[in-house]
Amino acid sequence: MTTLPAKQRVRAAKEALYRRLVLEAALRVFAQKGYDDSKMDEIAHESGLSIQTVYSVFAGKSEIFRAIHDDGDRALLERAVAATSGLDDPFAALRAGVRAYTLYFLERPDFLRMHLREGLTWGTEGAGAGSRDRTIAWRTGVDMLTNAFRRCIDRGLVIDRDPALLARMMIAMQQVELALWLEGDMQTTPETVVREIEQQIDRSFVRR
Repeated sequence: MTTLPAKQRVRAAKEALYRRLVLEAALRVFAQKGYDDSKMDEIAHESGLSIQTVYSVFAGKSEIFRAIHDDGDRALLERAVAATSGLDDPFAALRAGVRAYTLYFLERPDFLRMHLREGLTWGTEGAGAGSRDRTIAWRTGVDMLTNAFRRCIDRGLVIDRDPALLARMMIAMQQVELALWLEGDMQTTPETVVREIEQQIDRSFVRR
């Protein structure tokens, strides 16, 4: 294993720290003001770094915005995969994935608020626009949910409709529930929000 010289290690550590500070600050600014109304100098001020340092890490606002989405979407998928791993019951896996997905946003209200400020419907492909990684993440998530619904249909557990349609309906339903949670100043506990979504899954999709 090759060890980098001390100066390179220090430089890499600084860059990683600057990147984290910029992304955390930008997320707060984007969540509060939206992408269009956010300025690079505001992000720099929020991060505690100089504008020159911010530009040394990211070329501009669009690159920062894309990096926040790419990092968050990747972590979101990883959590959903981990939550469903090893579950043989397809409906239990479906609910576990939805729970993991929902809790991820509930634990990161700024990330949720940034998503919602874009005005996109999560159940449509436009929600994955912006970068190749973001498109892949959106399609991967929809495919996972579609496959979960397909397995549930095959077992006679949920209504027999196009599983891709059910997946997109599920995503849109989550978006509305999460948006209402934000509009209510996050007064409802995360566990209550998750429970309400699970109950809505039962009402909307379970075969009677």
